[in-house]
Amino acid sequence: MAVGKAKIAQLGYDEARPAPVVLISGPEQFLADRAARTIRETLRSADPSIEIHDVDASGYTAGELFTIASPSLFAEPRLIRVTGVEKSSDAFIDDAKRYLEQPADDTTLVLRHAGGQRGKALLDAVRGAPGHALGAVEV
Repeated sequence: MAVGKAKIAQLGYDEARPAPVVLISGPEQFLADRAARTIRETLRSADPSIEIHDVDASGYTAGELFTIASPSLFAEPRLIRVTGVEKSSDAFIDDAKRYLEQPADDTTLVLRHAGGQRGKALLDAVRGAPGHALGAVEV
């Protein structure tokens, strides 16, 4: 779990829960996977019709996040799991920062950052957002 002067809620891996934006940070892959699985299972138990989308931030193309997060005809809830944020394309960083300004309703965005400096501006944007306004948490 990252430590710092974050404004968003800081949770342990074993406290992972859904939120509009969840940042899972740190190099502990096993614990990060378990936290992501807990979030998925919690959302699925609340609504089995949840749509789950996996995005690789390193191969991301501009606009993809907004396409996935846009409301569907039946308004199913969504879980968008983004891996490799530490290797993300510039397009992903730009789109994710824009997404943070107005997260989609009934959507949980999970950002997985394993460490390093790449994507730091995005992490700072997530961490610096008032947690009550964005509804973000960090695991």
